[in-house]
Amino acid sequence: MDKVAALTYNCRGVVRPPVSSGPPLGRAVARLRGLAYDAYHRLARANYERELLARRTATPAGPVRTYEPWTRHGGSEMLAALCDRCGPADVVYDVGANVGVYALALAAGAPDRRVVAFEPSPEAVERFRANRRLNDLAGRIDVRPHGLGDASGERPFYVSTYPQLSAFDRESARRWAAEVAGVVEVPVRRLDDVEGPPPDVCKVDVEGAAPDVLRGGRETLARHRPALFVEVHDEGLSRDVPGETRAILDDLDYAVSERDGYWHCEPR
Repeated sequence: MDKVAALTYNCRGVVRPPVSSGPPLGRAVARLRGLAYDAYHRLARANYERELLARRTATPAGPVRTYEPWTRHGGSEMLAALCDRCGPADVVYDVGANVGVYALALAAGAPDRRVVAFEPSPEAVERFRANRRLNDLAGRIDVRPHGLGDASGERPFYVSTYPQLSAFDRESARRWAAEVAGVVEVPVRRLDDVEGPPPDVCKVDVEGAAPDVLRGGRETLARHRPALFVEVHDEGLSRDVPGETRAILDDLDYAVSERDGYWHCEPR
């Protein structure tokens, strides 16, 4: 297989260029990836706006329906591990829920399970709500249209040309040759300030901001001791995300099991 054909996908369905690409090939791959992303997101935007085609998406936690043009998370190891760890009546916090595939799958598979989902991207929130309506899960999924961080307030949110990379810092939104398409002010809350039932299990997928989420939730994590599933996202960032995340978890007395693409953390 040549290097151009060796594009890989991570568990979020995001295209990654081969690490060994030299500069000329890397530029070509970036251009091809950009064209593919543009086409995909134009198609997705039109489908969500008109709610034309709802696809059945098979996930490790069970099938759901979404307006995504292709299956996302169909082979996600973290979603499979989450599903195995969650009890049938657990409260699950989905931090960085995007369009809701994890939340939908976890809620659909257990009628007594409840998901509290946090997503700061206004566009992703609207798509999440459309998918929630499609699956008739409004009673099981609480969508909170804000981010989680180490302080409550308003923060600039950098919208990436690759929407999965949109984040609270410009550097993250520009990874993998993406660009910042816009900046919007969005609300942010500390996990410790969240009202509602405490989590039994918490999934954190926030494009390099996991340390901020954990710092803002020290009291919650110390008191309720939920299991944590964390995507660290250190690629292309100058910040030592793994080091910061590990230090906070050690201080909170969590045991960390590093898996392929995520950390599974349990209170000791």
